[in-house]
Amino acid sequence: MKFRHSLAALLLASGAWGAGLQNYKDWNKSPEYTCLATDAEQKAWKKITSDEDADHFIQLFWAKRDPDLKTPVNEFKVVFDQRVKEADQLFAMARVRGALTERGKLYILLGPPKTLTRQAGTKLQPIAATGADAASGATPGQMLPPNDPGTSIGESIVTFTYEAAQLPDWAPVKSFTAQFVVELARDFVAGRNGGDVNSLEVKARTAALKNPDLKAPPHYRTAAEVEAEMKAAEAAAAEALKGPTLSAPVRQALEETLSKEDAGALTLFPITFREGEVRLEVQLFVPAPAGAPGPDAKLAILVKNKAGGDAARLEEVTGFDPARGGYISSRFFAVPPGEYGVAADVFDVSGKVVASAKRSIAVTAAGKDFSLSPLLIASSFYPVPKSTAEQAFTLNGNHFVTKGERLDPEDGLLFVVRVYNPAVDPLSKTVQLSRSVKIKAKGSPAIDVPQPADPPIPVADSKDPTAILSVDVAAALIDANLGEYLRKPGEYDLKVSVTDQVAKKTAETSATFTVTGTLPPKKK
Repeated sequence: MKFRHSLAALLLASGAWGAGLQNYKDWNKSPEYTCLATDAEQKAWKKITSDEDADHFIQLFWAKRDPDLKTPVNEFKVVFDQRVKEADQLFAMARVRGALTERGKLYILLGPPKTLTRQAGTKLQPIAATGADAASGATPGQMLPPNDPGTSIGESIVTFTYEAAQLPDWAPVKSFTAQFVVELARDFVAGRNGGDVNSLEVKARTAALKNPDLKAPPHYRTAAEVEAEMKAAEAAAAEALKGPTLSAPVRQALEETLSKEDAGALTLFPITFREGEVRLEVQLFVPAPAGAPGPDAKLAILVKNKAGGDAARLEEVTGFDPARGGYISSRFFAVPPGEYGVAADVFDVSGKVVASAKRSIAVTAAGKDFSLSPLLIASSFYPVPKSTAEQAFTLNGNHFVTKGERLDPEDGLLFVVRVYNPAVDPLSKTVQLSRSVKIKAKGSPAIDVPQPADPPIPVADSKDPTAILSVDVAAALIDANLGEYLRKPGEYDLKVSVTDQVAKKTAETSATFTVTGTLPPKKK
């Protein structure tokens, strides 16, 4: 049996080759370079002098072999790396990694064979000299040098056998057998088979190039970039929920309003809904002496949290509803619990501020226990047919008019409170509440205001154990001309106690309002 050594391309680096490289100085000795690099790429690599250029070169190297540039996964590289790993394990030698042996190169480029067999050789290399070798000058026991390449049977013969199922589509043959001689420190292709092996390896390198004319590697987002984009998108979505971006003059005016002390007829009413959403309802009252906001008037509202960031904002042209003594406009904003400053400004068509108000508030969410919302004091109300939860200050089918807790003697006196989580009577499926009300002028004893008995309130069954049950309780204590009953101008405290008759629990809430004057004397 004759064997011919197949000479592999030797990757010899000159003294200047790779100068300036740190992370990639030995890349020219890698399996991918050895198995895949074209002549043009080998020449180009010799000109690389920085790790940055090397990194770009290698990215482009793999991108040219990527079967689908639209995806971040290079399927060819995945298979290649797996075969390199397998070749390292199967063909490792004392001084050569398995992927760089002749067997490893064919395994990587062509793929695993159908069968891989090993046959022991008949002559070990090198061997110890015997007396028969004395004629050559060798001393018995001395290790003889290896035979010339291709003339040794070696330590073993390894045979790869491929059939059609194992061969790639580009292979020009339907079956193929490759035989390798393996010695102690090297392996080589046996006999005439070397030309066939070399031909297939060349075709494999060519077939691997899917995008040979690619000039730059595609950029795929890293996990860190994807995470950063997701966070940015979440931040943008959260910012959008706060409302539209305010125009510069409007923001400046609202910021100036926020910098002042609480003032103006601005009412804030925080309530919690069934799903746990917390809303801050905002109503601005423009007194009649300030003039009716025109049809082109602009309403702007800015809600800022304790840290100074925007929590909600509004800027829109809007009409105001007429009310006793002035005009109102109501809005609501979904906000998390916290402390807020709220400014509301009205601008005429020229951009001049014609009305403004500011209030501070601490917003809390309802818990699972029986409790009450803050107390809303109103001066009047009017029915709203087909009212919905999307209408601020509209409860139980009525829209309530507030004046920032400053009531004129001609106004009425009403209150609204939201009752959270009252117990449901299991037999009647109703909530049963009762209430008591007290009014107290500053420096005077409290006055009990008699309240009628409330009928049981039917409630629907809920399949959501986490839902918050709420019931709105409203009452008109004085329909109009409260000055006939509260004749002394000044501050008053209104306290409302609500008792859950099923659970036998009581909660109370209170608010302060101011009566601005007295009624004129009646004409005789």
